[in-house]
Amino acid sequence: MSLKALWIFPVTPESDSGVINIFSRFYQTYIGKAKQIDKEHYVPIPANQEFAKRLLFELGHTKDGLTKFIPQRDSCQRVDQKPVYELEISTGKLWPVVVVEQHGFLFSCLPFVQQGAFNRPSLIDIPGVTLGFTLLCALSDFLRNTPASELTEKSKEVYGFLSQAAPFGTLLDTTVDSVIVKMTNKPCPTPKTQKQPAWKPVLHKGKNQIYIYITESIRAVQYDRNNIEDVWDIYGTVSCKAELEGTMPTVTMTISHTAEGETTPLDHLLIHPCVQSADAYVLEEGRDRAVPRRVRFSPPLQMITLCHYTVCRTNTLPITGSFEMFVEELRVKVNVHLRLSENIKNQFEYCELQIPFKNSGQVTIQEASQNHGAVVLSPNKTILVWNIGQRFPAKSDEINMSAVLQLGDSQPSRTGSFVEEQSAKTGSLEEQFCVGQNAYAQLFFKINDFTLSGCFIDPKSIQVAPSMKYKLTPIREFVSAEYKFWNSHGDSLVSTIPKCLYESPDQTSADT
Repeated sequence: MSLKALWIFPVTPESDSGVINIFSRFYQTYIGKAKQIDKEHYVPIPANQEFAKRLLFELGHTKDGLTKFIPQRDSCQRVDQKPVYELEISTGKLWPVVVVEQHGFLFSCLPFVQQGAFNRPSLIDIPGVTLGFTLLCALSDFLRNTPASELTEKSKEVYGFLSQAAPFGTLLDTTVDSVIVKMTNKPCPTPKTQKQPAWKPVLHKGKNQIYIYITESIRAVQYDRNNIEDVWDIYGTVSCKAELEGTMPTVTMTISHTAEGETTPLDHLLIHPCVQSADAYVLEEGRDRAVPRRVRFSPPLQMITLCHYTVCRTNTLPITGSFEMFVEELRVKVNVHLRLSENIKNQFEYCELQIPFKNSGQVTIQEASQNHGAVVLSPNKTILVWNIGQRFPAKSDEINMSAVLQLGDSQPSRTGSFVEEQSAKTGSLEEQFCVGQNAYAQLFFKINDFTLSGCFIDPKSIQVAPSMKYKLTPIREFVSAEYKFWNSHGDSLVSTIPKCLYESPDQTSADT
């Protein structure tokens, strides 16, 4: 459960030039132990610049990293174990390197392997990998909203953070709030009459606040065909951050349903370990109303995902429509029709339809007409974008768009260079399938203060023990995870779901 080294450096377009601002920390105690275990097989840790250069190359962040096919890095025969990587350096192969990329920074560490890195034990048998990943995520939260140019100024605070979280390379605490309190030397004394739990080493002192975030997502595929049924599923998460005074405050709340949604019951409620109890409810036969779910938990200080849920028996999709595309040599005609459901809030944070043209080169717009929004091309001219905006028209819940496009060069010849041949082989299934009239349109949208299931937290149902005053901040959002319309005049990728969960998995197939 220890580390040998840790690095932090920004990911910028100039990163591959060799001038990189890097924060690094080396723990000589565990470096020495690793030398004793691996002996002649020990791989020395490279200099910061060499390490950063090799890691950027491995992740494809160099100038040619994403455009060139490198067999030893990009071949499908290679087994990836992300976020763990192996780096080829001048003195050998460095493994296991744990990497987290967030907020414009690359956070990486080299865990200490008790069995010896040369023996390559299973990752699950290396505690340092799991704890190292947790520490990198904590550092990411600590450096949130920090510009890359200020990494040098922030390095002293990062050093202090690591001195508390992982002194001498041994991980002790990866809770950001707990480490920050230790850094500022402002401990909150615990009353003698109360026993402080080990999972909450620092108590909150200040204003009492409860933040609740409900994020509901939908995945849907529409075919606009009589012989193929549209499919969709809805799922969500309830996250909570409770900053409450006291050793072990208890929060009880009810997950209810508003009248605006379809008020469908929540299925497969997966709860966080801190939840002490949760109502288990099965919808009675003949009953069409959802019953609230009540949960009680003792929250830690950090943000937690209180529960995951799925939604069943939804009758309508939020946005229905059809997508038609006709291809005549290099000329393409596109027609799209969208209709907003009556029970959907007509107030989007964003709503945009994209039609990607795979294996068709760059496209140009010859004609375009729409009764709402604007039609443009993406910067690389391979995606037609219909920006619908934040609302459907007030007088109508239906909108239309049509366009005539000119395709560019066709897909590259299979008799080209080795790089082109390998790139074609490693393309995704959709990229290989979307040729000619086999195409789809994808809708991206987000609606704030709304969920399709009607799921929300009733503020009046929240009870905190011991009783105290607090500020409640509830947030709800409904987003499209994957929302596709296949061309009704082409072939489609279709998945069939077994009628019984106990049937053989072989019954799930992909047909065209």
